[in-house]
Amino acid sequence: MNKNNFKNALFDAMSSEYDEILSESENEHKFSSEFNKKMKKLIKRRRKPYYMLVNTFSKRIACVLITVAIVSSATVLSVDAARNAVADLFVELHEKFSVIQPENKTDTPETIEDIYEITYDLSEYEISYENYTNYKRNIIYSKDNITINFEQSTKKTFNENINTEGANILEIDINGYEAMYFQDNHNYDCLIWDNGDYIIKLHSNIGENALIDIAKSVQKVE
Repeated sequence: MNKNNFKNALFDAMSSEYDEILSESENEHKFSSEFNKKMKKLIKRRRKPYYMLVNTFSKRIACVLITVAIVSSATVLSVDAARNAVADLFVELHEKFSVIQPENKTDTPETIEDIYEITYDLSEYEISYENYTNYKRNIIYSKDNITINFEQSTKKTFNENINTEGANILEIDINGYEAMYFQDNHNYDCLIWDNGDYIIKLHSNIGENALIDIAKSVQKVE
């Protein structure tokens, strides 16, 4: 027997039974109020303009993922705003620390070519630490319980994670350059700025005003 003929014969045989069932129940069955409420909700939902986007489970999952992506993008944008808070420095704020990098690294020295030093009078201090490489100069001055940590780094290698938990980050002018200033949770003041060729960092417990004076004295050694 042809497959189509078999389907037709089966349909004809069962049609009469279905007709009887439907005719018997047509005027007798009453839907529950709960069922009616669900149907009204479904009909109302279908009238929404976005129904075709969320009418399947997979589409609903996709919509959730898109929503998460949008929220994540908003978070990234808020971080970008924080990153641009200090000119020439790329600051990525996190809950307990910040990642700091130069904003512009092009056309800058690959190694330390020009030497920068503190010209502020530190004759009463002794140098407790020195370290010089092709990419960074680090000198620590000490006196009693006060330390002054001075660093000069190439812009292409400067990438630091700094403890800024609860810190209030400000901009301070240092000889025409905008410096990032904050106080860490050990009450040490920190200044970081881009002088065009290098990144200069000062970290000390000498006090904010004294540290700013020291920062302003940083000059290229001729």
